[in-house]
Amino acid sequence: MAEGESGRSAMSAYVDTLEKEARARFVRWDRALWSGFLGGPVARLGEALAASGTDAASGEELLRNYLRLGAEGIGLGYLYPASAGRQNFFTLAWSDLVPRLLPQLPREKRAAALARMWNLSENLESAPPWVQRLFCRMGTDLRSLDDIEGHLHAVANEAMEPPTQALGDTSTALWVDLSQEDSRFMPGELHFLAPTVVCVHDRHRATAAGGRDAATQGVWLAKKPMLLGSMGCNERLEPAHTPVKAITSLSQRDPRAGDWYSTLRNEWRAVATMHTSQWLAVILPS
Repeated sequence: MAEGESGRSAMSAYVDTLEKEARARFVRWDRALWSGFLGGPVARLGEALAASGTDAASGEELLRNYLRLGAEGIGLGYLYPASAGRQNFFTLAWSDLVPRLLPQLPREKRAAALARMWNLSENLESAPPWVQRLFCRMGTDLRSLDDIEGHLHAVANEAMEPPTQALGDTSTALWVDLSQEDSRFMPGELHFLAPTVVCVHDRHRATAAGGRDAATQGVWLAKKPMLLGSMGCNERLEPAHTPVKAITSLSQRDPRAGDWYSTLRNEWRAVATMHTSQWLAVILPS
């Protein structure tokens, strides 16, 4: 048997063994998801390693570790199928970031980087939904796995920690179109999840139905606000009517503003929704 055929045979046997062990260990084992993982991300990683000039032995060892961790992720429910309609960092990492970026690292750094990606992804499974969404949105455009933990944690800290500048007498108004994320979304009730992260509830789909979460959207209120997608929040809220001087001023100078449904502020940000608009008004310190 040729060396290449022998290697493929050994890898095939390893894959079969992994699946057999996973079926025995995990009640939530998803055979279809495993097949998709093998035919998609695993195949892409193998091709990228070969294209990078990685020798067969090193490439096979890395693939085995990737397969083993992928099987663990499927069994634990960390890896979502595309049909799930949900986002988490583990799925992004194992379906896109690792196959795309791991082969770009020097060979001696790859095993450690794979282990760090597992630890980061697993730790995030216990994070609040908005942190998961933030990491997913920021991670989509990553071009390197070098210091990925430092990069993403810096972003999360920026969102979690109180800003240095409070909302004062001078401010800047921005408009965020929530229909970009969900064409049916009608912004209603509001509450802050962090100093610069707000959860907006759809006023017409405010309760969970048919096994689905209530319709919500998170928005990171950075200088360039970022939509974070569904927050998986089923908290029952009433419209807030917090007096906000900047919101009142906005009504007087911007024809798009007015007929407020809910207004809310904290020390650093103010937000408002309207009865007849899919836009969110955001007030930042200037």
